[in-house]
Amino acid sequence: MIHEQLEELRQYCLEEGLHIETSALSGGGTLIRVPSVMIGPGWNRDRADVLFVAPPGYPAAKPDCFWVTPGNFRLMDGGTPQASNDGNPIPGDTEPGRSATWFSWHVQTWNPNKDTLKKYYKVIRSRLTPAR
Repeated sequence: MIHEQLEELRQYCLEEGLHIETSALSGGGTLIRVPSVMIGPGWNRDRADVLFVAPPGYPAAKPDCFWVTPGNFRLMDGGTPQASNDGNPIPGDTEPGRSATWFSWHVQTWNPNKDTLKKYYKVIRSRLTPAR
């Protein structure tokens, strides 16, 4: 099932001129990276890489949180975004020491029979617009 959902996400991102990269994590999950995502106004940069994890047991285990790279991702005025910090690494990351800003952002409801990686990516995008 994850392969079909990754393909759906890949096609969705291609419509935005983006591609996705995936890598297996040591704990059994899959790290999904969407490079060079256009970020809305109010941030200290206009593009960033968005990363999130399809955890072991996905889709029964829902995705949780996301990261933006490079780190030090801030509001335009220099403030730290709501529910974020630069101190939470990606569990089992294939690039130890990666500079990333972690967002503690969660879907409120998740139905493993119908919700997808594309939906979770859209949740991330909606968190980034507007900047807060």
